[in-house]
Amino acid sequence: MAHIRIRPNGRIQFDIHLYGVRFREGTKMMATPSNLAKAKAMLKRMNAEIDLNCFEYRDYFPHSKKVAKFELLQRGKHPDRLYPFFEDFAQEWYQRQIPKWKSSYQNTMRNILERYLIPEFGNTLMSDFTLAKVDFYRNQLMEETKPDGTRRLSNRRINSILWPIIAMVGLAADEYQFEYPLRRYRALKEEKANSKPLTIAEVKRFLAAVEEKWRDYFILRFWTGMRSCEVHGLLWKYVDFEHRLIQVRHNYVNGELCDVKTPKSRRDLKMCDALYEALKRQQARCDTDSDYVFTNDKGLPLDTHWISKGVWYPTLKKAGLAKRRAYETRHTAAVLHIAALENPLYISQMLGHSDTQLLFNVYAPYVANASRNDGSAFNELMNQEGL
Repeated sequence: MAHIRIRPNGRIQFDIHLYGVRFREGTKMMATPSNLAKAKAMLKRMNAEIDLNCFEYRDYFPHSKKVAKFELLQRGKHPDRLYPFFEDFAQEWYQRQIPKWKSSYQNTMRNILERYLIPEFGNTLMSDFTLAKVDFYRNQLMEETKPDGTRRLSNRRINSILWPIIAMVGLAADEYQFEYPLRRYRALKEEKANSKPLTIAEVKRFLAAVEEKWRDYFILRFWTGMRSCEVHGLLWKYVDFEHRLIQVRHNYVNGELCDVKTPKSRRDLKMCDALYEALKRQQARCDTDSDYVFTNDKGLPLDTHWISKGVWYPTLKKAGLAKRRAYETRHTAAVLHIAALENPLYISQMLGHSDTQLLFNVYAPYVANASRNDGSAFNELMNQEGL
């Protein structure tokens, strides 16, 4: 049962006795007649739910640190339930998926479960999920804002947070034989990528401004479009100077060398003269004891976040260029190759894309003028013919 007490400081406190444990929850409400009336009405609802065995601690104290303790006791009190609680099923599901995931993705999923899903749905029975519950939580995520008033989470990020629920409820429905409740769920429409590739002139300004020891590192990124993790995981044994090939075989993510992202990401890149010379210079200056082509001052593989904060953004500022992600080196490589009228299939293979569709959808608008694929050639032809 639950009771109301008045603390020595005059504030209202709830005392709740459940499963043989006393839970105390203080409030900021002073014990005025108006506040006492509100507290008694709340107390009446709480005791009614306790009597009916449907009391949920988080409904009344959602931000309390005692929620997890209450829900653990609650689940232990009802071990014979027909369907599992979300937290228990999520932990089992995670363990079942581990062999299919890379270590970096395991960490990402663990973060989603512990930061978002288990705190919100941990005490929900798998059979009690409804479309309304998921929609309300999704709306809550969409309403979260940064200090400047902009949304904290993009549609893409929210979709990545919620898809494990869809997967787990579907699996539970199959294994425990209850009707799948989320068949009408539709993911949010994701925002189109907002690319900001550099022009040739801006690439020159950047390379002129960057520290000499990082110049060849960025030449590799601008010329090949390799992902940060691919550059940081590049080993000297995969740099073939004799055949002028860079063999992309590994990623370096969260302190671990692992296989590339997809089968298409496993590729061989041709070295043009500028790349050949850049890698030869890097070979001459680097630590001969290191297996990695690019390392930090301690001889260790590079960290993606450190490169962005310590080198990329300061160089953009120094060169007087607009702020953008370091990932734009990849977009820049694609745009410059299209502008040079390289074969689209070759460019897609260079970037590790599965086909050429992404190439045209994302990058083509940026090179219309450079490649004269903007309708001007057709216009000139019609003018010449007097049409």
